[in-house]
Amino acid sequence: MSTPLKVIKPLEIAPAMMISTNVPDADYAEWSAGTTYGLGDRAVFESTVWESAQADNLNNSPAASPIYWLEVSPINRWKAFDTSNSTQTAQAGSIAYTLRPATPVTAFAALNLTGASSLRVEVTHATYGVLYDQTISLAALPASVGWWEFFLGDRQAPTQAILLDLPGMPNADITMTLTGTADLAVGVLLLGQIKQFSEGVRYGARLGIQDFSRKETNDFGDTILVRRAFARRAAFDLLLPAAQVDPTLRLLADLRATPCLWVASQLYEGTVVFGFYKEFDVLISYPLYSDCSLEIEGLT
Repeated sequence: MSTPLKVIKPLEIAPAMMISTNVPDADYAEWSAGTTYGLGDRAVFESTVWESAQADNLNNSPAASPIYWLEVSPINRWKAFDTSNSTQTAQAGSIAYTLRPATPVTAFAALNLTGASSLRVEVTHATYGVLYDQTISLAALPASVGWWEFFLGDRQAPTQAILLDLPGMPNADITMTLTGTADLAVGVLLLGQIKQFSEGVRYGARLGIQDFSRKETNDFGDTILVRRAFARRAAFDLLLPAAQVDPTLRLLADLRATPCLWVASQLYEGTVVFGFYKEFDVLISYPLYSDCSLEIEGLT
């Protein structure tokens, strides 16, 4: 794998950036100081769903009264931008957003897709017109090669779509449109700028998952299996030119404890991980090059 390792830090999406969307924001009624909420009642406050933790909950703002309210999640419209891979924005048939970031954007990713058949990304500018228009098919493909598998075998749909060639024009409108089935949902919609380093990821990259399922055996020998979420893992070995050692150290120090999209190769879905780096080491092995190892832990 000769391409440099790429990392994209997600751009924080503020409400002012959202020009339009077809996802409604009416998950629950807006919180009202004049409404008495019972135990378990829910309301929306500042684009977040809150659940009443007490009965006879009157005139207690969720932001100022933590003993009265429990934070549940962002509303459906904003779940795709909360950098949590497990919460999904869901809407049957189509999910569309138009955003206008003030900073240049060179990368886009849609992660944890369910029921998606295609993705279209358009970049337009008020002065320069259409700068970018790309459509990706997300149709399910045979899991194995062969005529029987093509006609009768299982098919697997991509769970992510990544574009790394956006033009990077400030104040441009970025429109993303997902189409699919009644179960259409997306976990993360990510915009950001590509940073890359190394001469490339070396062969021998290690990929896997961390399973959080419960597996216990009781005193009678019965095994209890409870299926839960999992997180991707990856370990990469890279070759760093001497001139990149210090800039890479500074870059990764800035990205510590920050969920990012790591792209080693687009040939394998497993080499694209949304998460944080767990361990990073540089061995200054040669005068002109250094060996580097990077371990990444994905988010559920």
